[in-house]
Amino acid sequence: MRCPACNSVVTKKDRACYVCGDPVPEYLRQLSTKKELSLFSNILFVVSLGFSLYSFLSDHKFSLAVSLVVSGSLLLLKVLADQYAKPSSDGRTRT
Repeated sequence: MRCPACNSVVTKKDRACYVCGDPVPEYLRQLSTKKELSLFSNILFVVSLGFSLYSFLSDHKFSLAVSLVVSGSLLLLKVLADQYAKPSSDGRTRT
């Protein structure tokens, strides 16, 4: 996050900017909420990484169409998993 007055870095816990001394607005402190990643999303990332390594290092090469279908499917599943894991309006992650 950046201070609106001097553009220096402020953290979520700061009440005032250390450089210029201006108070940090409440909305800036609420902006930096961490989003938890689901286990399924992490597994998809590892599978995608494994597929990339296998495609790069193996002697057996996939056709472009197969690579695009597999990579696109993994990306779509990751996006859907991240969309489902978005926090609800009360700040908790949907399960």
